Amino acid sequence: MAATLKDIAKVAGVSAVTVSYVLNNKNRVSEATKAKVMEAAKTLNYVPNRAAKMLASKSTKHICLVISGPDYEYLTNPYIYKLVNGIGSSLNQHGYELTLRMAKADNELAFIQGELNSNLYDGVLIWGTRMPDEQFLSLFDHRVPIVSIARDLQDKAVNAVLVEHYQSAYRMTQYLIDSGYRKIMFLGKLDVIKAARDRFEGYRQALLDNGIEYDESWAYKADYYQEDAYQIVADMDEINFDAVFAASDLMAIGAMKALLEKGLSIPKDIAVAGFDNIPNSDMLPVGLTTVDTPIFQLGSQAATMLVNLIEELETERRIELGTELMIRQSA
Repeated sequence: MAATLKDIAKVAGVSAVTVSYVLNNKNRVSEATKAKVMEAAKTLNYVPNRAAKMLASKSTKHICLVISGPDYEYLTNPYIYKLVNGIGSSLNQHGYELTLRMAKADNELAFIQGELNSNLYDGVLIWGTRMPDEQFLSLFDHRVPIVSIARDLQDKAVNAVLVEHYQSAYRMTQYLIDSGYRKIMFLGKLDVIKAARDRFEGYRQALLDNGIEYDESWAYKADYYQEDAYQIVADMDEINFDAVFAASDLMAIGAMKALLEKGLSIPKDIAVAGFDNIPNSDMLPVGLTTVDTPIFQLGSQAATMLVNLIEELETERRIELGTELMIRQSA
């Protein structure tokens, strides 16, 4: 049977109230008494009742990260791996624990509302949602603080840590144009997400600013995962583009696989560029030229922002992180 506060009190020769003060770090007990209580707790192999402490403090010291996307991508996506590391690193420093929850794209709103109403968490981080903007905005009316990772809305109610979507896509498209490419396919046109819209608009504006007439047939609606991009390119009867700009590295990898299967050489026949600089994107048979987004810092800063909101500390409510172009062999 697990040891109780009364058991510790009996061994230490003090009251149960004194034991409670010591174990909860309240400065009402002498150092000598603290030492006796801690020694008794160690002898009895005492394990704190976390649930009871949560009820007493009305704080769970627990954060939920909700990730939305295709089932098979949850734990195989290198982006997620790096993002969670950043979140975990920050929460560990602040004394919070992390729970990872996966939402399905067709039930995002109800799933996230369920987590918010569970009373299990002090705050919630959200990444990858595809729900309409109006539904997304409604989540921020909840009493539980929320921070959005990499998705924004121009509304003061939304707390978010972002990357430079528009500027980064513009710079990559400009790089491809400066490298001699003129007919550039875009993979990842998703109107329901502002970040995706911004990446597409950065690409389109760079074409227009360089006197290249944008053709709607150049942009393909694709989710941000490799299978979708692979199928789009694999189904093409002919490839009449000289470059592909994918709005995520996973899509770029899917496109590269389809292009290589068609017997094309990268970048000799067609260039490929991605977005994110996920781990090992430089280790592909042809190193992937991509936009380097600070994924670890994205997670770390989102977690810090959320802790500050929970603890009612001063914090920025919207942070945008810069990016760099990583030029490799694929373009």
